[in-house]
Amino acid sequence: MRFRLGCLAALVPYHQRPAALEAWLDIDRSLFHLGFHSPAPVTESVLHLGSTRLRAALAGAVGNHDTQRALFALDIPEVDAALRDNPRLGYETARLLRLRDPAASARARGYHPGHHERALLSGDADLAAAALLDQRGEHRSTTRATAWATVRADGGTARVREVAAALPREGDPVDAAVVAACAEARPEPFLDTADERRRGTGALLSRLRAEHRKELAPWRVQQAMRRILNEPYRLDWGLIAAARLGRRLPRTAAAVLLGHPDCPPDAAVVLRTGNPARPGRRLPPPAPEPAAPKPSGPPRPTWVPEWKPPGDTGPLGDSAESARHALRTMTVAFDAREDPAALTLGHLCAVIERGRLSAFEVAPLVRPANLLTSWVGQGSGGGSVSHAAWSGRAALHVETAALLARWSAGGVTAERWAAFYPLLRNHPGSLPELLAEVSAAHPEGRGVPDGPNGPDPLTA
Repeated sequence: MRFRLGCLAALVPYHQRPAALEAWLDIDRSLFHLGFHSPAPVTESVLHLGSTRLRAALAGAVGNHDTQRALFALDIPEVDAALRDNPRLGYETARLLRLRDPAASARARGYHPGHHERALLSGDADLAAAALLDQRGEHRSTTRATAWATVRADGGTARVREVAAALPREGDPVDAAVVAACAEARPEPFLDTADERRRGTGALLSRLRAEHRKELAPWRVQQAMRRILNEPYRLDWGLIAAARLGRRLPRTAAAVLLGHPDCPPDAAVVLRTGNPARPGRRLPPPAPEPAAPKPSGPPRPTWVPEWKPPGDTGPLGDSAESARHALRTMTVAFDAREDPAALTLGHLCAVIERGRLSAFEVAPLVRPANLLTSWVGQGSGGGSVSHAAWSGRAALHVETAALLARWSAGGVTAERWAAFYPLLRNHPGSLPELLAEVSAAHPEGRGVPDGPNGPDPLTA
């Protein structure tokens, strides 16, 4: 039902769209939880004309990153709170929200472990400090240690003490070590020691030796070691070469370190042979840079779709009379998968593109109404570029929107918009019949007026 209402909202006149959405939101608080992006006309009208309640409802469900940033730019506390609780929140918007109010981001219901780790490793001191205040999730010790190092490099010991004092608790061992160091009269050496224990080369070599001792297949050991090397350790290649010369570095770890892109040539000789480089002998070239990944997926379509000949008109026949008779006596199906003889939406496009009937005549005769509104309403979203202006679908979009515009001319009460909710899904009639039934259920306001070329075909 949310899908059908979302498609219908894309066809409602721009200035009346927020009122319709407000009425439907009273019935279904999860109106915007669609599982896909809302059509662009819907989000635009909510952004520019919607109430705070409507914007917050959209912010709690929207997955489009551009829309999320536009909602953030409104700088409304209720909208920001809904964005933080959004399970589909993008990283860029999450980063901006974390910088705007770190404490609120640390308490939000919507927690994204990947966004949190990325903020800790960002290299931005303000963002890292804000991310340290959020102590949820299970992060590697090197991740939080890197965030503390970023804060210290930017603001020194004073900034570290400021962030440590704002921590809600000392649950993480890395945080506890930093807090203990800040309690000392001269915390600098203690902070150096805490950082070395988590990110130093000695800590890396200890982890690599621990992986080597595990009784696993060699390829699994190498895989685990590569994952360890992806962590933000500080690599002292002189210390690594000394460990290899002193037989303190397993060959498996040496082979993995040999493939590191930052490995210098002299250290590469030691890692490969276990002996120091000999004077006068040429050093091996550094490891080549990894090749850039090739783009995957089909190429993007051009903005203007290529022309395609009209399809088969099917049961609509080859004349205007046969098309009108079929539309008055048959219901329309989405496609012909269930019934090869069915009248489908593709046949409607074909009869319009061949000039047998105009979209002005076709739109009021299509039954059921929700099939028409759902089909053409989807064209208001991301897929609209694939339907050229000459297509039957584009013409039906215009005429369906015109039917709703004429019906809602002069304003529609909230009761009338709410009446769509129980009727739209199972109504067997056409769109003018549906609008007439809504008007009859709530007679206040205007009814369906005549079209620009006289009365509507179904009411004439």
